[in-house]
Amino acid sequence: MKSWTRTLNIDDAHSLLACAEHGLTYAEWKSAAKSLVEHLSVDRQRELFRILRDQFLTWNEDGTVDDGLFMRFYNGSPATAQIDLLDHQWALSHEISLIALRELIGPALESNKPQIALADLDALVARHIDSRSSESLRKTRTVLLGALEGTGTLTTRGTGQHRSLRAARGRPHPAVFAYLVQLDLQGRGAEDMMASEAVESSLGVQASLCTTDWAGHCVSWAIDRGLLAARDDTVGLPRLRLREA
Repeated sequence: MKSWTRTLNIDDAHSLLACAEHGLTYAEWKSAAKSLVEHLSVDRQRELFRILRDQFLTWNEDGTVDDGLFMRFYNGSPATAQIDLLDHQWALSHEISLIALRELIGPALESNKPQIALADLDALVARHIDSRSSESLRKTRTVLLGALEGTGTLTTRGTGQHRSLRAARGRPHPAVFAYLVQLDLQGRGAEDMMASEAVESSLGVQASLCTTDWAGHCVSWAIDRGLLAARDDTVGLPRLRLREA
């Protein structure tokens, strides 16, 4: 897979997403939001707009912003959930995140040995990233570390080669967990999943490594607010449109 060397400034991303109104063209969105990122270089502005365009927004065939799943949740969630939502979406924008969670962080938690050697993370990146550039691999590791810290699945101390890594279980905002379950269903082209799957192995669990108890709390919270629907022994897409959480 390709390296992950582009970085995302979370504060600037929130500012630009606030201007991404449904129906705007890409040029109109950039024009409306450009004054908010004038402190950045032209190259950095261009990179930021492209990341959000490609990884966060959904586009209609006529080139206008669609009312996509991410923005429906983003616009309908409180500020704390918006921050958490953006962090999780950023982590999921590159498949190396789920690989690291599945092959390194999850096993560390299951074995009750949460300390992770930086060399092990370097080896995982080198094994999966198709690049011979040491700088590209190093930058991918740096971006990956930041993304996993954002989801609460990794904590770090120190800097450089002396950095200490520790696996952790995230606690995503319930609205974020509901988003991840809906995103999971969207990816499958399905309307429902077994309730047990939602709290044990859905994308919400995979991306956060949260406990089953917390996943169950999130699902119940989301059902109460119409973000998910309970049907018999399944959890699925609500029949009504997302409302404010």
